Amino acid sequence: MFWDWGDIGQTTDNVIIIAGIAVLIFRQFIWRSAELHRMLRLPMIIIAVGITYLIVELWGGFHWVPGDWLIIGELALVSITGTAMGYVTRFRTVDGHLQYRLTAAGIGLWAAFIAIRVGSFVLASMLGANLTDATGLILLSFGVNRLAAITVVRRRVQQILVTLSGAIIS
Repeated sequence: MFWDWGDIGQTTDNVIIIAGIAVLIFRQFIWRSAELHRMLRLPMIIIAVGITYLIVELWGGFHWVPGDWLIIGELALVSITGTAMGYVTRFRTVDGHLQYRLTAAGIGLWAAFIAIRVGSFVLASMLGANLTDATGLILLSFGVNRLAAITVVRRRVQQILVTLSGAIIS
């Protein structure tokens, strides 16, 4: 019996990444501290790892075909769902500290994210594109979604902090 270590490695990567994304999605629904200086760190790391994976995967034999333009559409759509997630995020103050979490509407937005990702994969398969199933693209899509959400959340946090500081001064 011969093992195809390339397929095993790819499957292992995908399982680990999907499990990690599932944990990160779950965390979106738990109250977290709204520390502006830390918010961008994780989305930027995910995007950097996704781009690194894509470079390795492209180097390993993937090649660009016209159907791979779906990636641009996918990234645009997941950034829209991320932006919407930023707007449906709820805030509260506990002991003078601002916290945030995604509301129940976020479940539908995560479902839309998954539908976009799966739909992109299916459509790309029908068009003969091969890049949409790349692990790097999964990470890149997730990172773009998170970056869009955090950008909106950061802007909202800044507005809330200004309002709170104005209320304290008054």
